[in-house]
Amino acid sequence: MKKILIAAMVLATAALVGCEKFLTEEPQSSFPDGPTFWSGESALQMETNYFYTAFSSYGAAHSGRFYADSKSDDYGQDNNNPEYAVTIPSGTGIWASSYQEARRANLIMARMANMELSDEVRKHYEGFCRFYRAIQHFDVVRAYGDCVWQDKEVSMDDPEWQSQSRTDRAEIMRKVCEDLKFAAENSRDYKNGNTYHKYVAYLMLSRAALFEGAWQKYQEKNTTVANEFFKIAKEAADEIIKSGKWSIHDNYAANYNSKDLKGNSEMLMYKVFQYDADVKLGHGLHGYSSSSTPTWGITKDAVESYCNADGLPIHVSEVGFDDSTVKSAIAGRDARLAANVCDSVVMLDTYAWRSGINSTTGYWLIKFVNWNDYITASANNLAPYNDTDGPVYMYSEVLLNYAEACAELGSMTQADADKSINELRTKHGKIPALTVSGNTVSVNGTVITPDPKNTYGVNELIWEIRRERRCELICDGFRNDDLKRWKMGAQLDFSKNPSGIVGVSEDAVKAYYKYTQEVYDWQGLHKDLPYDNIENKEYWVTIGDKRYVSAFAPTRNRVFDEGKNYLDPLPSGITIINPNLGQNPGW
Repeated sequence: MKKILIAAMVLATAALVGCEKFLTEEPQSSFPDGPTFWSGESALQMETNYFYTAFSSYGAAHSGRFYADSKSDDYGQDNNNPEYAVTIPSGTGIWASSYQEARRANLIMARMANMELSDEVRKHYEGFCRFYRAIQHFDVVRAYGDCVWQDKEVSMDDPEWQSQSRTDRAEIMRKVCEDLKFAAENSRDYKNGNTYHKYVAYLMLSRAALFEGAWQKYQEKNTTVANEFFKIAKEAADEIIKSGKWSIHDNYAANYNSKDLKGNSEMLMYKVFQYDADVKLGHGLHGYSSSSTPTWGITKDAVESYCNADGLPIHVSEVGFDDSTVKSAIAGRDARLAANVCDSVVMLDTYAWRSGINSTTGYWLIKFVNWNDYITASANNLAPYNDTDGPVYMYSEVLLNYAEACAELGSMTQADADKSINELRTKHGKIPALTVSGNTVSVNGTVITPDPKNTYGVNELIWEIRRERRCELICDGFRNDDLKRWKMGAQLDFSKNPSGIVGVSEDAVKAYYKYTQEVYDWQGLHKDLPYDNIENKEYWVTIGDKRYVSAFAPTRNRVFDEGKNYLDPLPSGITIINPNLGQNPGW
């Protein structure tokens, strides 16, 4: 039977006592008070177990962190909600929920002050609380920018709380980094991949600092403050690297479709899923990816971002790029592309594959598909019974954060590249390493010239590191945040980046149609179906002299407003209560 150590990652279904035991009660949403309850480590364990809800992984289709960006140039979402909202929402949004959770952490720390605890226990739980408080504020900053710092127990209906003005985001993020640094230096060491530990805090510190560093450089044009955060990001990532506890292995796909991530050398933390007679904790990502529901297909823009097998981008490689068939578009490329996208079928809703599987762009994302479950028609193939384990924090992000921070600081050496992005390229991508000299990047003596798609003014080194990040972490939930912090919102605009909404070429559709009609009768599903039926029912966009399948109807037109769409509007349910908060630009 699959391991029972679902431990802390069972989230709201069970809570940990110690590291590997379970309670049958739900994690408590209200806090008992008084010295009888707050009398020892067991109370702290019980109340901080709730924090594991923040460790997002796989969910039901798009409800988890993976494959969940509502707007991306990596995959074409459905036609229901592709545009940006034009009205201010009426609820309370992330603002209210995040501050409520920050209050939870502050309340526990306030109670700890009167508890008799060993120094080690006190430091660990204060670290965990400050970690949780930090990520709540980070969520608010990412959504709304300037916000309010909450570092004490307050009531959400306190007049003082409801009258505060916002503080500059850089100051808030300094406090976020202070909390995460304390957590990293004081929390317990790594024990297993199912529980919180100090290196989780180091990873979040590198993520948060890298985000703010890029925002300050590209959005605020403040290089001094940007470098302050880039330095923090680099040092935090390096602490994880220097620990020697994790390493990159050769099987990229196994990080995403494995039944058991225990022992996986890349997992700083992962979530155990199990669905059987004993434990029922499943997800729906595999089931969604292999069902008849139109999946979010990978875009032409994303496919073209992967290097060829020679390690060179398609605009430099002599091999070039050929998307006249799906196989030619994916063969002979960075190995991660074939691990992420099916190279043998075109998946169209009008020409659906076995079991009706189809995608919005024709390119089928297989990253989260466990083929053994699919082929054997396992009961765990269907949502919400999927039991592949889900990554939470991965070593690959650590290396990418380190590389980007080095490049942004202008200090990347060959040694830096070799211990970060070159590990990913050679082991996951099966492509040659990069040679770095200043801002010049080459592969086996061939210099990588400026990419025609780089219209954002960054040097070749930074651009190639961004390419590496995109190819490694595609559909992992980072792309929308990355585009915003890099001030690359134009990538999300339909008219400015049509390659970000289309998929397979018309040539590929015709080639696949011809092959299936001649060779594969598909159990009679599509035998003798006229090609015109496909052509007339798909959406098409012309790019250059070729037509491509579009994920969106011609009536849809997402416009990215540079003056307002990098931040969300504060919900009216918040600003009505506290007008001193103001509103974000453009709203």
